[in-house]
Amino acid sequence: MASTPASAPPRPDAAGTNGQRRATTATVAPPGRRIRAPELAVGVLVTVVFALGAVLWHLSAVDKSPALAVTGAVERGATLEADDVRVVYVSSDDALARLDESQLDQVVGRVAIVDLAPGSLLTASVIADRPEVAPGEGVAGLALDPGAYPALGLAPGDRVNVVRSTDPAAAPTGDEDGGDPEVVVAEGATVLGVEELASDRRLVSIVASEADAEAVAAEAGSGALRLVQVSP
Repeated sequence: MASTPASAPPRPDAAGTNGQRRATTATVAPPGRRIRAPELAVGVLVTVVFALGAVLWHLSAVDKSPALAVTGAVERGATLEADDVRVVYVSSDDALARLDESQLDQVVGRVAIVDLAPGSLLTASVIADRPEVAPGEGVAGLALDPGAYPALGLAPGDRVNVVRSTDPAAAPTGDEDGGDPEVVVAEGATVLGVEELASDRRLVSIVASEADAEAVAAEAGSGALRLVQVSP
């Protein structure tokens, strides 16, 4: 029995039996490679780790030195206690003349001469010794109403003049100038302490020579004394 020859498959561009050309088969390109979420997360993690390592290396390469700073807010005129001071570490190339931990005993018991914010570094320019009473000096106290002391307030260590305000109408008859309306009772006194009283009144203790302190005390109840802050 003779075998029947196999017929060749039709070509894509061969004409059909009805005389029309067959439609060509469309070629579909394979889809592009998609980025997987796990791979992206790993890449981000590696970048963060390298960046963190660079920062830590830089920080470790910078020398640190101990310095003294306040733990909380300290008001001007307040005495520094041991709990107010702590040791911090700052860059050694900082040009600030800071105090270090070996000077802690030189800080405790001294007075802040400016307001200090929490974390402020302590330097020799922001603290001072509390005024003391030396031989030949005396302490006088003044209860002052608002207007009799500077509006910005006073703190231990401030220098003041004590002035008595007089009524020009009470000047002696025949005095063409009407009398001196202000008389300095004590000059160059030092504020020792300030306490707040009711109604914005202040009790201010000053250190002056014995004679000046006695003169201030003699007129303290007159209500005519005023404090004038002067340069140190």
